[in-house]
Amino acid sequence: MKRGEIRVEAVDVHYGAKQVLQATDLSVAAGEFFTLLGSSGSGKSTLLRAIAGLLDPSAGTVCIDDRDVTAVPTQRRDIGFVFQNYALFPFLNVAENIEYGLKVAKRSAHERAVRVDEMLDLVGLGDLRDRRPDQLSGGQQQRVALGRALALSPSVLLLDEPLGALDRGLRQELGGEIRRIQQETGTTAVYVTHDQEEAFILS
Repeated sequence: MKRGEIRVEAVDVHYGAKQVLQATDLSVAAGEFFTLLGSSGSGKSTLLRAIAGLLDPSAGTVCIDDRDVTAVPTQRRDIGFVFQNYALFPFLNVAENIEYGLKVAKRSAHERAVRVDEMLDLVGLGDLRDRRPDQLSGGQQQRVALGRALALSPSVLLLDEPLGALDRGLRQELGGEIRRIQQETGTTAVYVTHDQEEAFILS
């Protein structure tokens, strides 16, 4: 049975006095790759962060697999999140960055080692496992971020303009890799972009 069905119902989000989302609904099937396309300031990243629990809606509900997670902390929502700016730990190497969430989850050393190897193979970075982020290209750093987000086998993967800082050729290449990885893992993915071509290719 597939995991990761998302249901957002009548969600409102305010930034101070400004209302960014109003009575917003969204339904994403388990295992689906779903793209949110819109111009800057349209609220797409806000909606993604509401699903992730990184901000609290002022009204409405967010459900994952029929579980109301509106008031559930981010770390207990069974999600992975990939940011545009990679958000890697600069003092950890590639393998250690991918392993980080597994350590926090108190997985055994053996389980961590096996899972890190699986993720390195999945994102194609096995030869670079000992390098630090400052020794990697932007595309390689984003692959590390993707491997880290998937290491705990989340039911939902949220991607907030993950290719925005890359040049067009690399965006197309890595976009194809993200789609391949999503299909291989069967993880439900919600992908935010303002690029129409990127949205069309991925979805």
